[in-house]
Amino acid sequence: MAESIEWGGDITSAARTADVSIINAPYDPNMNRMPEIASGDYISMEDGNELFYGQFRGIERSSETGTITYNASDIMIHLLNSRGKYNFKNLSPEEITLMVCRDIGMETGQIASTGIIIPSMLCDSDSYYDIIMKAYTKAFMVNGIKYMCAIKNRKLDVIEKGKQAYGITLSDKVNLYNASISESTEAVINQVKIYDGQGNQIGEVRDELSIAKYGMFQENYTAESGIDPNTAARNLIKEPEQTLSIEAIGNINCTAGNAVTVKDAATQMQGLYWIKSDRHTWQGGVHTMQLDLIFKDMMDAKGMGE
Repeated sequence: MAESIEWGGDITSAARTADVSIINAPYDPNMNRMPEIASGDYISMEDGNELFYGQFRGIERSSETGTITYNASDIMIHLLNSRGKYNFKNLSPEEITLMVCRDIGMETGQIASTGIIIPSMLCDSDSYYDIIMKAYTKAFMVNGIKYMCAIKNRKLDVIEKGKQAYGITLSDKVNLYNASISESTEAVINQVKIYDGQGNQIGEVRDELSIAKYGMFQENYTAESGIDPNTAARNLIKEPEQTLSIEAIGNINCTAGNAVTVKDAATQMQGLYWIKSDRHTWQGGVHTMQLDLIFKDMMDAKGMGE
């Protein structure tokens, strides 16, 4: 009954989605086994193991013969669309995560341990997802380790990025059939001024080569208790973003936040790349995927530069 299924995610949008196109033929007596899908119903996608567990956000009905697409988001949506007020004192990111998940009724799985204590973090009607990522962003500013949230086995995981390189190779000689590369300087930051809590400048971090090549792009950072201001400021420096877009035979391990090796003679790209976004399509018994890859691992950082 499913004409096609699309499944995807992005490192900056947290929730993964599934779009299911169902055959619609209301006057055909042979099609009376159509599933009755209602808003709020849950969907499970399996390929040996469960790939996706989510909830349909909305439905439509039509008398026209063709297909109807139903859109679902995984249960991360509950963290994204729920807000809370907290004033955390002397807690680690993992303790904050367990606390807010308990408050909203979200089960937890693997929660990355940092051992870093945050002296104070005020959250005023922030989404629960932003609260978690804001806490782990503070850890990143201390240890330089990037983190991401994911739903696995219907529970929330917070994992260290960089540990999810599966050894997958996409080659134009085997499974890669289209690739293109682009570069943008829109996200460049090459100077960060450091201020104390009273607004006085107390330091500065610069990338001289980037400034000479692209001109000045500045960000500000206000020093926080328990965080080395120079380390935090250096973590705000951003290089030009290069993106490699590819189309290939599908592999369910190629999801946002993971890494793949690419070998493509046409673009002369060869090496390890991080998946920024993925879109998998199953149609006519064929699994294909479209991936946007980046040359440097990224984190969905929250609260940096405030």
